[in-house]
Amino acid sequence: MNKPRKLLEGGQLVSVIAVSLIAAVLIIGLSLKKKPEVVVMNATAEQVLQVDAPADEIQVDGICTEIKSVFHQPGRLEVITDSGLFALLRDSVGWSEPMPVDIDVQALKLNYILYERDRVIIGGDSLLVAAKDYLEIYSENDFGSPVNVILKFREGFLVGANTGLYYYNEDGVNTILKGDMLVTALAEDVGGLWVGTFGDGLWRYDGDRWQRRYLFRDNSIFDFVTALAYNYPFLWVGTPSGIFRYDGGRWNQLLLSDSSEVYEVNCFLPQMLKTYIGTEQGLFVYANDSLKMVPEFEDEQIVSLFRDGENILVATRFSGIFKLKGKEEILRPEHLSVSRWDLAERE
Repeated sequence: MNKPRKLLEGGQLVSVIAVSLIAAVLIIGLSLKKKPEVVVMNATAEQVLQVDAPADEIQVDGICTEIKSVFHQPGRLEVITDSGLFALLRDSVGWSEPMPVDIDVQALKLNYILYERDRVIIGGDSLLVAAKDYLEIYSENDFGSPVNVILKFREGFLVGANTGLYYYNEDGVNTILKGDMLVTALAEDVGGLWVGTFGDGLWRYDGDRWQRRYLFRDNSIFDFVTALAYNYPFLWVGTPSGIFRYDGGRWNQLLLSDSSEVYEVNCFLPQMLKTYIGTEQGLFVYANDSLKMVPEFEDEQIVSLFRDGENILVATRFSGIFKLKGKEEILRPEHLSVSRWDLAERE
């Protein structure tokens, strides 16, 4: 009977083992050589590219910076982002680089800032009266819901919250003027007060009674008000479905020539002979009974508009802040970026 044949002779076995060991070492060596490159590429892609994010929202070496709100006093801008509050100062040369303000935006749920000579009024989870440098809190007032808008009114402030409209005086006493509505915008005219809400319509208060305002052709068109501004003799009303102007007797909806397209309004800047309107679709100007798009800002999401000295400033959600004339850049979004490592250190 033939003996079973050995699959490998001793010498062959040693050779195969040696070859296998050499192959294993080469594979491991190549793997170790390539691995750091792959890790770096993945890390870079995670930081720079955001899936499904539009190109103008992509932030280099940081987190996508969205400008939530911008507040203005002469020579100073304060910009709210998810990563914090930043201040820019203007001098004879121009605007400074943004400087972080030592205030916890996330904790306060900061929505609104109103400036006075030596203090600031802050709207967030509550109403805070603070020193101008934010380092000292003078008083805190809780309205049971977030504060969305603040308006200087007589000897105190009107406070629009999710639970209604309040009057806050210097003695710290809160008086509810109208409850059960989410207030989004306020404007004072010659004889009264206009109040815009989220879902509860547009109201006017003349000091004695409240009246809800609407159009007969569509009594729900002012249900959601996103912006209000008054500049005698016109009231400007912004909604998600269009731009409206009221002259005290008649309402007009403003449209581009030969167009029925509507625009989501964020803000107004009335001037003597023209009014600028910031929307989610771009910047418009109304002058000589005509509404026109400002071409340089078409398709930009306009957050805020201000007059600063001789200049009009345009704040966009993702592209930065500019002077209107020539679209001269004041602030680039990456100036407001905070790296993931900085955020981790803050936490």
